[in-house]
Amino acid sequence: MPSEAPARLVQLTHPDEGRRVALVDGAKLRLLSTYRSVYGFAKVALEMGWRLRDLLSTDLSGIVLDYDELHQLKSPWRFRASFDHDEEPARCLVSAAGTSPDEWTYLGLGATLRGHGDPIWSPHAGRLSLGDLAAAYLIAPDGAPRRVGITPGTYFSGATRNNVIGPELILDPELASVEGLAALYRDGARIWEQKYSSQGAPLLYGLAALEPDHFRFADHHRAWDAHVHFIGARLFPEQVSAPLNEADQSEVVWEGLGRPLNNLLQPERREERRLVATAL
Repeated sequence: MPSEAPARLVQLTHPDEGRRVALVDGAKLRLLSTYRSVYGFAKVALEMGWRLRDLLSTDLSGIVLDYDELHQLKSPWRFRASFDHDEEPARCLVSAAGTSPDEWTYLGLGATLRGHGDPIWSPHAGRLSLGDLAAAYLIAPDGAPRRVGITPGTYFSGATRNNVIGPELILDPELASVEGLAALYRDGARIWEQKYSSQGAPLLYGLAALEPDHFRFADHHRAWDAHVHFIGARLFPEQVSAPLNEADQSEVVWEGLGRPLNNLLQPERREERRLVATAL
């Protein structure tokens, strides 16, 4: 296990190699061997009663990739969402906390998740939350939620599902204060930015306040379900919508939570089918 603490993971895909998980080690990514998803590692850690980071330390493959090259999208490798349910995407609930304990937004299921470098489809209506944080969870066999990690993110609450997380999932971050920046670039120039700060409130305090609200529902306790829950609205109620144009480049950076999350805004090309059900 590299000496960095806390551990940071990325999920990757390759035209020939398929899905892989890698451990971040400075400017290098060290591929893991046995399981092809963070979900797979987390599930086995729960079944074995191990800490996740201890399981990771036993599974380094010896294959090392250049993180700079991958992050700049100059490699056949591409980033996947930093957490998902690779076995059954429909068993990954994506949601967002509201500004009050009784408010939360359904954002879709696992198939809506995208990663660093993926396009964000141009929204015609709704709200793009540019500059957010998401917590990733796995539900244990006894129904108790287990937090896998925290990851940068962006989501769009509207008819178009844009739920982007990554590039890194950070295990057990203990931030004394949560500080971040969201920005938009147009033709290479920064045209908008918003800074975020928890004003000295530790990340774990915020999680302790909002997790009981999310997991109070009985159907949020189904064993082996995955949850991706955006938490920014509770931590940073001053969030505002960004002024978006096609071909804008978004960037989300959080201190202590890995490399920037970058995505390109593209016009939506989505086929809509309005169907009437027929009797069976």
